[in-house]
Amino acid sequence: MGELGQLLREAREKKGLSIADVEADTRIRQVQIEALEQEEYSKVPSGIYRKGLIRNYAQYLGLDLKKVTDLYDPDDAPTGPEPVVAEGFEPPKGMAITSWLFIDIFLGILIVAGAVVVGSLVYDRWRPSLPSPSSTPTRGASLASPVLQLSPTHTPSPTSAPTEIPSGRLQVDVQIIARTWLEVSVDGEPAFRGLIEAGTNWSWFAENSIAMHVGNAGGVLVTLNGQELGPLGETDQVVDIEWTWDNLYATPEPVPINGTPVVTSTVVLTPSPGP
Repeated sequence: MGELGQLLREAREKKGLSIADVEADTRIRQVQIEALEQEEYSKVPSGIYRKGLIRNYAQYLGLDLKKVTDLYDPDDAPTGPEPVVAEGFEPPKGMAITSWLFIDIFLGILIVAGAVVVGSLVYDRWRPSLPSPSSTPTRGASLASPVLQLSPTHTPSPTSAPTEIPSGRLQVDVQIIARTWLEVSVDGEPAFRGLIEAGTNWSWFAENSIAMHVGNAGGVLVTLNGQELGPLGETDQVVDIEWTWDNLYATPEPVPINGTPVVTSTVVLTPSPGP
């Protein structure tokens, strides 16, 4: 164990947290937490993904990020497996993706659905024509029905209740229920920018502020410091929003089609979930 791993482990133990507690709060897998504390980097994906995990873990423990960054030397760290990232967005900075298993299952379902459709087409093409009574319909079902029955894209499983928030920090938990473009800044620094499919959950921690630019406000459900805020707007509506300690109940500000994104600072009641 090196100096960085020892620093992470001692900070966690000083707070009285188990590795299971950290996983529940940050959604970083236990095996990755153990690998970071033991500095067994071959078990953690390399590049920006690994740096993001270290930053997120250190920020959660309240450590000095500059000190942690100085202790981590990617040139000396062994190369781990590259993370599989969907085309169209960049791996996040300072956070962890929690639903890769769901994505794998979803892709498997799509493959099975495609096989069903192809099989149906082949069967309809080559089966012998049989006479039928004039009162009997020649086709009783649509070929598209197997795809619709198997696709879980718009009905993701509900997530568990938000975890306890570390004292003195902002935490935003996001559930993606429809495909959307999302940009996130944490304490004024870019943390994520990309296109996200439905069925994933994300979390960000900050000392002072978290800002978002959302391309489909109706597809994003937000929980702020344990309080459910619901969707940020209507389906396909583009909005900007920023939460700070002085402005915990900011209103999502719609962005004009040809206008410049603006972040609101108006204090209002908590928005209700959409229909």
